[in-house]
Amino acid sequence: MSSNQTTAAATPTKVAIGIDLGSWNARLASYDEALQHPVMIANHDGHRTTRVLIDKTDVITEKTLESFVQDNLMQLAASSAHTKNLNVILSVPSDKDETTLQEEGFMQILQKFGAVITDAAATCLAYEDRFEMKDGQKILVLDGGARGIKATLLECMGNASGSDKNELPVLSCIGPSQRLPEVNGNALIDILGQSVAQQFEQKNRFPRGEVWESKKAKAKLRRDCESGLKTLVINNTATIHVDGLYEGVDCQVSISKPKWDHLSSKLATQAKKFLKELPEADVVLLAGNMHPWLKPHAKTIFQNKLIASSSFDPSEAVALGCAKQAFLNMMADADTDGGDSNNNNNKAPTMKVSVSPVSIGIKAIIKKKAGDDDGESKSTDEELTMIRKGMPLPALVTHDFAGTVSMDLWQLLPQEKQLATFAELEESTTLKLHLSEQGKLKIWVNDETLTIGN
Repeated sequence: MSSNQTTAAATPTKVAIGIDLGSWNARLASYDEALQHPVMIANHDGHRTTRVLIDKTDVITEKTLESFVQDNLMQLAASSAHTKNLNVILSVPSDKDETTLQEEGFMQILQKFGAVITDAAATCLAYEDRFEMKDGQKILVLDGGARGIKATLLECMGNASGSDKNELPVLSCIGPSQRLPEVNGNALIDILGQSVAQQFEQKNRFPRGEVWESKKAKAKLRRDCESGLKTLVINNTATIHVDGLYEGVDCQVSISKPKWDHLSSKLATQAKKFLKELPEADVVLLAGNMHPWLKPHAKTIFQNKLIASSSFDPSEAVALGCAKQAFLNMMADADTDGGDSNNNNNKAPTMKVSVSPVSIGIKAIIKKKAGDDDGESKSTDEELTMIRKGMPLPALVTHDFAGTVSMDLWQLLPQEKQLATFAELEESTTLKLHLSEQGKLKIWVNDETLTIGN
């Protein structure tokens, strides 16, 4: 055995793991270096989803979240990888608003297990071989899950730091996520389940509503209706078959595509209105369990901007993207430590994403000059939030100002601190801010630049 082989055997190789913490299901993926792409991890029951069972009220707390991740997800990842030497990337829980993550302590809990990225950024990584990333390109990520539809707008920046011309593109968040909680996966499953239950009751002469009120029967129906929703996207009819649904009677009910469209028409109207009001984007990506139902509505509105996924299930996009980011971090660590990454043919992902999803916040105190009744100039102050607290990093914002203004830039967290002062900026000033995940603030004022932080 050669000395190189001995060293490799003595040093355990880390395995890149991605964890998608959904509000209803959790998913895990690992990066297969031989295949050069991430693969999903099945749990001990053979399923690629693990139900997020927190407590009877489904309320996630710091204690229950840490216990669930450690005892369930990390154990499953270690078992699949055959090692506890893992490089883990987790996604932000999709039902938690970014502004509350720090206050409720969830970020600190998640960071005990690995780095954290937003689900939108992970989705972009999952799709990164499906479209060409370009500087200034706007990407809209639509995540349809159990708690609703969430839309996040990102922008690709080529070499945001300006220090390396060969630096990979950076994805920056350019606005808060927009949500439509009324239209969610649970609501769609319940609509289909109630319709199936009513037909089953009529056929077997059970009292109306009795089957759906049974917790056991309802749980069986919801499980099969979740699969039925996917079938209705592909076929004109879905048959819901449940053995021993109620009082030992089997259920076999067929739902046609036109009938399903009628049943879900109110939710479809709400979803279309929400999608039409979203900001313009160059590329639109889908993720989440609702993607089969959401896809035709998004296709109608965004047309060729919607990128199709032929190589993976969009509901698994977040886990796959997290695994890619974990592998990318391992490659970067190997380069930093002097490792020879050219000894293998692994292909790293072609973009960077956020690894610190909660911003400290930046505000501006705007001082505008205006004339009073005596014709003398008078200064008026106005407070403007430039980068809100909790906005995922890296963040990129642009503001245009008309008239002559002066302004002070302030950091909001962990304590307010003045960062910079701009005196009497010219008329029609464009101010552009980029806050990196390391806390480095880069400011463009017309043709001048200013960098604050290391």
